[in-house]
Amino acid sequence: MEEQTTETLFSPEDIARELRRLAAEIQARMGTEEPVMVLALMNGALWFAADLLRLLPANYILETARVSSYGNELCSSGHLEWLSQVPSCAGKRVLVLDDVLDTGVTLAAVKESLLDHGAREVLTAVAVDKKVTRCVPIKADFTALEAPNRYLFGYGMDVEGRYRNIPSIGCL
Repeated sequence: MEEQTTETLFSPEDIARELRRLAAEIQARMGTEEPVMVLALMNGALWFAADLLRLLPANYILETARVSSYGNELCSSGHLEWLSQVPSCAGKRVLVLDDVLDTGVTLAAVKESLLDHGAREVLTAVAVDKKVTRCVPIKADFTALEAPNRYLFGYGMDVEGRYRNIPSIGCL
Protein backbone atom coordinates (compact mmCIF):
# COMPACT_ATOMS: atom_id res chain seq x y z
CA MET A 1 0.00 0.00 0.00
CA GLU A 2 2.90 2.37 0.66
CA GLU A 3 3.63 2.64 -3.08
CA GLN A 4 0.02 3.52 -3.96
CA THR A 5 -1.73 6.85 -3.61
CA THR A 6 -4.32 6.88 -0.82
CA GLU A 7 -7.17 9.23 -0.01
CA THR A 8 -9.41 9.56 3.05
CA LEU A 9 -13.07 9.26 2.06
CA PHE A 10 -14.76 9.35 5.49
CA SER A 11 -13.45 10.68 8.79
CA PRO A 12 -14.37 9.12 12.15
CA GLU A 13 -16.81 12.01 12.62
CA ASP A 14 -18.48 11.30 9.24
CA ILE A 15 -18.85 7.65 10.19
CA ALA A 16 -20.27 8.43 13.66
CA ARG A 17 -22.84 10.85 12.22
CA GLU A 18 -24.07 8.32 9.65
CA LEU A 19 -24.23 5.53 12.24
CA ARG A 20 -26.55 7.63 14.41
CA ARG A 21 -28.84 8.10 11.40
CA LEU A 22 -28.61 4.41 10.55
CA ALA A 23 -29.45 3.29 14.10
CA ALA A 24 -32.60 5.43 14.04
CA GLU A 25 -33.64 3.90 10.69
CA ILE A 26 -33.06 0.36 11.95
CA GLN A 27 -35.04 0.95 15.15
CA ALA A 28 -37.91 2.50 13.19
CA ARG A 29 -38.13 -0.58 10.95
CA MET A 30 -37.19 -3.42 13.32
CA GLY A 31 -38.46 -2.04 16.61
CA THR A 32 -37.15 -1.79 20.12
CA GLU A 33 -38.98 -4.62 21.89
CA GLU A 34 -38.84 -7.96 20.04
CA PRO A 35 -35.43 -9.69 20.00
CA VAL A 36 -33.35 -9.16 16.88
CA MET A 37 -30.30 -11.35 16.22
CA VAL A 38 -27.53 -9.14 14.83
CA LEU A 39 -25.15 -11.29 12.78
CA ALA A 40 -21.85 -9.47 12.25
CA LEU A 41 -19.70 -10.88 9.46
CA MET A 42 -16.15 -11.12 10.71
CA ASN A 43 -13.59 -9.84 10.54
CA GLY A 44 -14.55 -6.75 8.56
CA ALA A 45 -17.83 -5.87 10.28
CA LEU A 46 -16.32 -5.92 13.80
CA TRP A 47 -15.85 -2.13 14.00
CA PHE A 48 -19.22 -1.39 12.36
CA ALA A 49 -21.03 -3.84 14.66
CA ALA A 50 -19.41 -2.50 17.84
CA ASP A 51 -20.20 1.12 17.03
CA LEU A 52 -23.74 0.45 15.73
CA LEU A 53 -24.75 -1.83 18.62
CA ARG A 54 -23.81 0.90 21.13
CA LEU A 55 -26.55 2.99 19.50
CA LEU A 56 -29.24 0.28 19.50
CA PRO A 57 -31.38 -0.89 22.44
CA ALA A 58 -30.84 -4.11 24.37
CA ASN A 59 -33.19 -6.21 22.20
CA TYR A 60 -30.44 -6.36 19.51
CA ILE A 61 -28.36 -9.43 20.37
CA LEU A 62 -24.93 -9.96 18.79
CA GLU A 63 -23.80 -13.14 17.04
CA THR A 64 -20.88 -13.50 14.65
CA ALA A 65 -19.96 -15.59 11.63
CA ARG A 66 -16.76 -15.77 9.64
CA VAL A 67 -17.18 -15.80 5.89
CA SER A 68 -15.02 -14.67 2.99
CA SER A 69 -15.27 -14.16 -0.74
CA TYR A 70 -11.85 -12.49 -0.90
CA GLY A 71 -9.41 -14.76 0.94
CA ASN A 72 -6.07 -12.95 0.77
CA GLU A 73 -6.81 -11.34 -2.59
CA LEU A 74 -7.70 -7.75 -3.48
CA CYS A 75 -10.78 -8.82 -5.48
CA SER A 76 -13.64 -11.22 -4.80
CA SER A 77 -13.27 -14.82 -5.93
CA GLY A 78 -16.98 -14.85 -6.79
CA HIS A 79 -17.92 -17.55 -4.29
CA LEU A 80 -18.46 -17.58 -0.54
CA GLU A 81 -16.39 -19.60 1.89
CA TRP A 82 -17.89 -20.26 5.33
CA LEU A 83 -15.19 -20.19 8.01
CA SER A 84 -17.62 -20.77 10.89
CA GLN A 85 -21.04 -22.31 11.51
CA VAL A 86 -24.25 -20.41 10.95
CA PRO A 87 -25.71 -19.47 14.36
CA SER A 88 -29.10 -20.93 15.22
CA CYS A 89 -31.62 -18.59 13.64
CA ALA A 90 -34.82 -20.63 13.19
CA GLY A 91 -37.85 -18.42 13.78
CA LYS A 92 -35.71 -15.36 14.51
CA ARG A 93 -35.56 -11.89 13.04
CA VAL A 94 -31.99 -11.31 11.84
CA LEU A 95 -30.04 -8.20 10.94
CA VAL A 96 -26.85 -9.05 9.02
CA LEU A 97 -24.02 -6.52 9.31
CA ASP A 98 -21.22 -6.35 6.77
CA ASP A 99 -18.44 -3.83 6.24
CA VAL A 100 -18.83 -3.28 2.49
CA LEU A 101 -21.30 -4.24 -0.22
CA ASP A 102 -19.59 -4.55 -3.57
CA THR A 103 -20.01 -7.74 -5.62
CA GLY A 104 -23.01 -8.82 -3.52
CA VAL A 105 -21.74 -12.41 -3.33
CA THR A 106 -21.24 -12.46 0.45
CA LEU A 107 -24.41 -10.67 1.50
CA ALA A 108 -26.67 -12.61 -0.87
CA ALA A 109 -25.23 -15.99 0.12
CA VAL A 110 -25.43 -15.24 3.85
CA LYS A 111 -29.03 -14.01 3.56
CA GLU A 112 -30.05 -17.09 1.56
CA SER A 113 -28.35 -19.41 4.04
CA LEU A 114 -30.09 -17.80 7.02
CA LEU A 115 -33.47 -18.10 5.32
CA ASP A 116 -32.66 -21.75 4.49
CA HIS A 117 -31.89 -22.26 8.20
CA GLY A 118 -35.35 -21.00 9.12
CA ALA A 119 -34.88 -17.32 9.91
CA ARG A 120 -38.26 -15.57 9.97
CA GLU A 121 -36.88 -12.33 8.53
CA VAL A 122 -33.42 -11.31 7.30
CA LEU A 123 -32.52 -7.66 6.77
CA THR A 124 -29.07 -6.37 5.88
CA ALA A 125 -27.00 -3.34 6.88
CA VAL A 126 -23.64 -2.30 5.48
CA ALA A 127 -21.15 0.30 6.59
CA VAL A 128 -20.31 1.15 2.97
CA ASP A 129 -22.17 0.53 -0.27
CA LYS A 130 -19.79 0.70 -3.22
CA LYS A 131 -21.34 2.01 -6.40
CA VAL A 132 -20.51 -0.91 -8.68
CA THR A 133 -22.31 -3.33 -10.93
CA ARG A 134 -23.08 -6.28 -8.66
CA CYS A 135 -22.30 -9.88 -9.56
CA VAL A 136 -25.42 -10.79 -7.56
CA PRO A 137 -28.51 -8.55 -7.58
CA ILE A 138 -28.85 -7.45 -3.97
CA LYS A 139 -29.46 -4.13 -2.24
CA ALA A 140 -28.75 -3.56 1.45
CA ASP A 141 -31.79 -2.69 3.52
CA PHE A 142 -29.72 -0.15 5.47
CA THR A 143 -26.60 1.71 4.32
CA ALA A 144 -24.42 4.06 6.34
CA LEU A 145 -22.14 5.43 3.60
CA GLU A 146 -21.79 5.28 -0.18
CA ALA A 147 -18.42 5.13 -1.90
CA PRO A 148 -17.01 5.00 -5.42
CA ASN A 149 -15.65 1.80 -6.91
CA ARG A 150 -12.20 2.00 -5.34
CA TYR A 151 -10.42 -0.40 -3.02
CA LEU A 152 -11.36 0.65 0.54
CA PHE A 153 -9.45 0.17 3.79
CA GLY A 154 -9.85 1.15 7.42
CA TYR A 155 -12.84 0.86 9.77
CA GLY A 156 -12.67 -2.93 9.47
CA MET A 157 -11.76 -3.15 5.78
CA ASP A 158 -8.31 -4.45 5.07
CA VAL A 159 -5.55 -4.67 2.53
CA GLU A 160 -4.22 -8.23 2.81
CA GLY A 161 -5.22 -8.35 6.49
CA ARG A 162 -3.70 -4.98 7.43
CA TYR A 163 -5.10 -1.48 8.09
CA ARG A 164 -8.45 -2.66 9.55
CA ASN A 165 -7.82 -0.65 12.74
CA ILE A 166 -7.62 2.76 11.03
CA PRO A 167 -10.62 4.74 12.41
CA SER A 168 -11.36 6.45 9.09
CA ILE A 169 -12.18 4.94 5.68
CA GLY A 170 -9.64 5.45 2.97
CA CYS A 171 -9.22 4.23 -0.58
CA LEU A 172 -6.36 3.26 -2.83
